[in-house]
Amino acid sequence: MRVRSVRRWSCSRSPASMAVSGVCSTDGAYGRGIPTDAPGGYRRHVLTFACFDVETTGLDPDGGRVIEVAVVRIQRDGTVVGEWTTLVDAGDTDLGRIDIHGIKRPWLAEAPRFGAIAGDLAHELSGCVPVAHNARFDVGFLRAEWNRSGLGSLDLDAVDTLQMARQLSYPGRLARLAEALGVPLVNAHQALDDARALAGVLVALLDRGGEPLSLPVFGPPPDGPPPSGLVRHRPPPGAPIHWWEDPNHDWSADKAEQQRLDF
Repeated sequence: MRVRSVRRWSCSRSPASMAVSGVCSTDGAYGRGIPTDAPGGYRRHVLTFACFDVETTGLDPDGGRVIEVAVVRIQRDGTVVGEWTTLVDAGDTDLGRIDIHGIKRPWLAEAPRFGAIAGDLAHELSGCVPVAHNARFDVGFLRAEWNRSGLGSLDLDAVDTLQMARQLSYPGRLARLAEALGVPLVNAHQALDDARALAGVLVALLDRGGEPLSLPVFGPPPDGPPPSGLVRHRPPPGAPIHWWEDPNHDWSADKAEQQRLDF
């Protein structure tokens, strides 16, 4: 009796790389939970990445505070499916390097506290793969703020584009990395602009063969706060510091600007 040899299907690509390409198994390859494009019971899965950035009063999450946060949600091809940003009131904390982040104290007078927008942040990240540049920094600050607000611990991990850049021998600083990849960065150290640039950087790195170490999908805490809808944006360029206290201020222009940012 002649016995034919059976060739076992295998793939040299990492699970994260396979998942980024959008091909995965409903049960995992051979029961091991490995994304695959082998035949039999497999489906195409579209990932959504939530690229986020924070502006802070310092470098240490134990003493520093988040004063601005932004999330830009994209698909693998770079299509933007949502944006969200807000200033965050950190009380009377020293704002630190205003010359870098550009945020002035009067701007925070009517901004929501972190606890008030924690549910909104979780909603923006929910079901997505979080992405940050130098993720340990941004994730550390969000975890600290979540705990400081009396919400317990935050189970948040993120793809780190800094790790991906080093993997491909690109510059580490976001501004230089964006320039090297041909990604526009309009206003560095503004959370929304940085998050937009980060989204472009992620796509460019993936296109060049960069592989994240993992693809953690964020699930909001079951007992977490609901979204509040509260936001406060930076004033439009050229506006006076007390722009919202001016009785002659054109609020219609501000509303249009907020609608653009809330897209």
